[in-house]
Amino acid sequence: MGLFGDSISLYNREMMIFMANIRTNAARTAIFPIVILVFFSFLGSAIVNVPVVVVNYANNAQSLQLISSLNAQNLMQVRSITTEGQAFAMLAAGEVNFAIVILPNFPAYNGEPSVQVYYNNVQYSVTASVLPAIQQRISEFAPGASFQSQQYLPSNRQASDVATPITGATGNYEDFLFSGVIGMVIVFSAMFGAGLSIMSDRQGGNIKAFLITPINKSAILLGRLFASAVQSVFTIVVVIIIGVLLGNTIEMGVPGFFLILILGVLLSICMTSISLIIGSRLRNLQAFQIFGQATALPLWFISGGIFPVSSFPHILQIISVFDPMTYALDGFRYVILEGVYPIGSMVTDVIVLIIFAVIAAGISIRLFKSTIE
Repeated sequence: MGLFGDSISLYNREMMIFMANIRTNAARTAIFPIVILVFFSFLGSAIVNVPVVVVNYANNAQSLQLISSLNAQNLMQVRSITTEGQAFAMLAAGEVNFAIVILPNFPAYNGEPSVQVYYNNVQYSVTASVLPAIQQRISEFAPGASFQSQQYLPSNRQASDVATPITGATGNYEDFLFSGVIGMVIVFSAMFGAGLSIMSDRQGGNIKAFLITPINKSAILLGRLFASAVQSVFTIVVVIIIGVLLGNTIEMGVPGFFLILILGVLLSICMTSISLIIGSRLRNLQAFQIFGQATALPLWFISGGIFPVSSFPHILQIISVFDPMTYALDGFRYVILEGVYPIGSMVTDVIVLIIFAVIAAGISIRLFKSTIE
């Protein structure tokens, strides 16, 4: 039937096996996101008394009420000082995690920010809990006020030059983690789906049965790649439904949902190819499970599955560039947290994932054919 026809035949076989165990697959897919999202959501709720310093240039009734409101909760411990220089010195020394600068135009809005918030390299779960709380308090006393949050980078430059935006800083930690969980489930489903399938067929003698037929050898893996791509759509839908039921949101809405599917399918092909590379070289099922976990977990952590890559040591930031999951999560977080996916970032993420998928798939097919010839 040719390469394409043979691949479709084996794709149908894989999908029949998948559908025959659809309930088990759905339950297995649902367990991880439920446990992780529920467990890690307590990180935000357990945060109390985060040290915050306030510089009040407005010094009017509304700004004083804002400071009082910020201090009247367990989340923040507020101190008031007089200048930005003092506030930045305290940030650099680690005495406080946040500096809130209330500008003279507060609470009026004239197109310029009336409140600026700077923060040091604090754990993302803290940032994602405190920033929304600050924004909520500002909106209560100044509905039209503009809010700007930036990460403070200590240097000898002027105060206006030492802050750079960080992606997703105004989101909440649950939504940040939600995007990482989507990637995690895709990776583990791909790694332990196709890889275990090829190992089972090898041990059960099915590979030998395929080889005595006129089937194209490359189709044995291509069929699994096609099936894994389709199964990843099912996986993503299940995880998104769970996330929404637990209170997570997708800021981009329906278009964002389809962008997540596209990126998820590409990531699935990448990770399926990696699992097939491992499965092609191993003969023992237990060894595959060990190597699979040793590969999947570091890839998830390094890509920023729990905390942003920007908070990692420099060496890990460099390594993350070579992790395909980094680019998928980058897209997920634009869609989920920002609601806007810049065209430059979108093109970069998609192209890198396609290149990685093609190269990894080619290597997996070549290695597999070399092991059976």
